[in-house]
Amino acid sequence: MVEKDSTARTRELGHRMKAFRQRRHFSGADVSRRNGWLQSKVTRWEQGLRELSVVDAALYLATCGEAEPERDLLLELTQPGGDLYWVRPYFDELVDPMKSLEIQENLAHTLVRYESLTLPGLLQTEPYARTAFELIGNRDQAQLDRVVNARMERQRLLRRDRPPRCKFFVHERALRSVVGGPRIMHEQLLHLVLSANLPYCSIRIVPESVEVGRVLENSFTIMEFGEHPAVVYTDSYAAGVFIDDRVAVEAYYSLIARLESDTLTEERSRQMLAEWADRYDRMEE
Repeated sequence: MVEKDSTARTRELGHRMKAFRQRRHFSGADVSRRNGWLQSKVTRWEQGLRELSVVDAALYLATCGEAEPERDLLLELTQPGGDLYWVRPYFDELVDPMKSLEIQENLAHTLVRYESLTLPGLLQTEPYARTAFELIGNRDQAQLDRVVNARMERQRLLRRDRPPRCKFFVHERALRSVVGGPRIMHEQLLHLVLSANLPYCSIRIVPESVEVGRVLENSFTIMEFGEHPAVVYTDSYAAGVFIDDRVAVEAYYSLIARLESDTLTEERSRQMLAEWADRYDRMEE
């Protein structure tokens, strides 16, 4: 298999393979020796820098003592599909899009997020997140609990000793849109005020008057890595999509550059968040 730039799919595959191996208490040298592979080959697989065939994946899993759920998921990840636009459907029982996103976010050193309609998932309170998922209405109670727990789990990366640098561009309409009532919105806006004061977290508000924000409906995240090309993540009602196409990624950087020049400063954004928190607090009275 050829050497290549990593993609979101190959990075997730490598991450899951390594985690599976370590849970079974095997070293990379153990796996290499038992299959007659160079250790560097296994290392490159686990770094997402080398394609892995279905046969090699099956041998890797058999060496570590395969478990059926792990086997099915890892073998699914060996299928290249359209790597430059990697789709993770929400309604496929084998696929876990939220886990895919969590893995990429935890590998990244910088996250740049634009939100057009709701507040950023990484900064949502549990009541806000639960109400937002309830309003979508496509999950039973057990599924709802899982996706809310997954969203809260994703937020653990912001509490690491060395969290990624995060820059959030939030459209003003997301502050105005009431999710769950004034009390939930008051607590959510207070949480954003506190988050905006963290040294690694920048929140900038896109005013209603900014023209590009009026037509830019889809939210997206640019994730930057130390040793891999940047990737864009965007989602819809049915699926999340990881975009590795260099031309498309550069187009998203151009959008961010336009937002940078027109959004409120960090200080003015914090003031607006505080003003909305106070406004929702007064609505409760």
